[in-house]
Amino acid sequence: MDVINEIHSHLTEVASDPAGKVLDERLLEKFDGQVTEAIAEPDRDKLIEQLADLLPNLRQDPTPATKLIQILIRPAVYNFSRVLHTIRPPVDFSAGLSAPSSPINLVTLCLLDKAKLCRSDAGIVAGKPDIVASLIKLWLSTPDTAVALRAHDVLLGLLTADEGGSTHTTAGASDPEPYNQSLMWRRVFRDKDIYGSIYQICSLGTAGQEGQLSKRDKTVAQARLLDLLAKIDCESIRTSQIAEVEGSYGVKDGGLLEFACLRMVDYEDDVLMHMTLIDFFAEILKPHHSRIQALEISAQTSHSSSTLDFLIRAGLHSRTLSFYLDSSNHNSLDLTYLYSRSANYLSTYSSYYPTHFLSSPSVSNGALRRLLGVLGGMSPGHWAQGLTPKHDLHVLASLPGLALLPDSNSESPLFMLKAKPPNEDALQTLATVFRGPARKNQTTDVPVSDDECVQKSAARALYYLYFDQYPQLWQDVVKAAETVALKDAALAAIALIEAVINSSWGALPSNANEGPSELPSEAQLADACHCSQPLPPTGLLAILAPPALETVLPYLFRPAQTFSNLVGGGKGDVESAAYRVASAKYDALLSLKSRLKNFVQETGQLGEVLATVDKRLALGVLGGQSDVGGRIGTLEL
Repeated sequence: MDVINEIHSHLTEVASDPAGKVLDERLLEKFDGQVTEAIAEPDRDKLIEQLADLLPNLRQDPTPATKLIQILIRPAVYNFSRVLHTIRPPVDFSAGLSAPSSPINLVTLCLLDKAKLCRSDAGIVAGKPDIVASLIKLWLSTPDTAVALRAHDVLLGLLTADEGGSTHTTAGASDPEPYNQSLMWRRVFRDKDIYGSIYQICSLGTAGQEGQLSKRDKTVAQARLLDLLAKIDCESIRTSQIAEVEGSYGVKDGGLLEFACLRMVDYEDDVLMHMTLIDFFAEILKPHHSRIQALEISAQTSHSSSTLDFLIRAGLHSRTLSFYLDSSNHNSLDLTYLYSRSANYLSTYSSYYPTHFLSSPSVSNGALRRLLGVLGGMSPGHWAQGLTPKHDLHVLASLPGLALLPDSNSESPLFMLKAKPPNEDALQTLATVFRGPARKNQTTDVPVSDDECVQKSAARALYYLYFDQYPQLWQDVVKAAETVALKDAALAAIALIEAVINSSWGALPSNANEGPSELPSEAQLADACHCSQPLPPTGLLAILAPPALETVLPYLFRPAQTFSNLVGGGKGDVESAAYRVASAKYDALLSLKSRLKNFVQETGQLGEVLATVDKRLALGVLGGQSDVGGRIGTLEL
């Protein structure tokens, strides 16, 4: 190709005068637009060799040259073996990672990233301690955020590949070793110098010393370390690896996790790092389904996990929750930043460990008191103006259903939410609660846990108990769905309808003595709801029973509303909003059809309803209304 010859000639000229001859950026960019993976491999290798030979001597911005290298090595066929054996002179990874130039750092990382595609290649990198040390130092110390993110990805990729999690493996490779025995893991966590460098770079005790980062830059390094630890949460970071290193930083037996959580951050004087730390606590509570953590997940239940146990033992669990549960004990400045973080931590904890939450009265009762106090202080005007307590509603939506069931001594905070005036956050919260729990373990051959069964039953009970308190629910929901002028509230109202249709409900105990004491029996629920007939067992049948039958179904079958009949066009954003609402309504109909189809196949009943749904769906999103739409909902507060 002419462009390749032109680039060869240009690079030769620049190499002869690297300080005076300027790289032709436009010419090099032309390569990206004209040359694809079809380039002959000898031409590719020659160009890469020219560029690699030029970079060490270049006395100008190397970005055009480094970008071209990244384009040339992009094809998967250009693997790490070719990086090692084709480029001449050989790539000096340590020098590239240590260079005070972001473009050089980035192209070196791009080359090193090829090693994550094969476990044996990751092992080769692990065998070069100078490369691993330079990679970690660059990741934690560079002031360039793009470089730091790339270094993070490369390090994580090497750790994942080396412990066998890569999808690209060498043919005939043996079964992967345990993650804490593989080469890259041993290099990072068992090499005294490399392991110690992580502590040294991130410790505030060395801030300002010769050759060390400033306090500000160390907090940046701390945040980067926390980000990585959240993704590799496993036994290697929770247990002591090199006691000599850990002991010099005050760590006892909790390894790198103890250092990061208890010794590293000055949370009392740095509220921003305190926010980052709480976010980290919430993140490591979640079961991450990567292979690195696979050996840990099987031991995690709704009761507890090794991570939760650590947070509780270290006093971090109670300290973090206190900013939400005991806000009166903290100053207002801290709460400005930490209340929302604490609420998110509580949401994560109660969602993933519902049994532990329910068995901790100080926490569960404190959360309910907080919600009752916050929601009790909300007026209809607040809801109408969108002045909603979003963080508290997130907590409410995350609590296990059993915690929200009312008893003789207290009201449920759920009953304080209403569909009128229409409010997006309130409607979304109701949708989440009524839908029931999502499966924590998506593996199909793993049976539903007893805890999940209980929460499914609680969701059904909450729906009927709420409906008994608020019988006009569906009238107000449909009115909100038809108020297209309030697009977000209309979409949330439709989401509530769809949530009930798709709900994962469970049956209640037949007798009062069966199941958890907080869960009513079928008879007790019917009595509490003043209902003499058996309550529908599923969300689908609840929608097809009065009064939803007289309100929700007619709404779903009606043609969608548009603004096309307004004088002046009514186009643009307004029309787009109307179509989005119409599309959401159509999706709800599709969900109804899917559930109905299964029900008809199982029971042979409700075939006429299914036929009616099919007929409406055949009319399309707008329901046959091409010119004049339905009535535009008006705001009624």
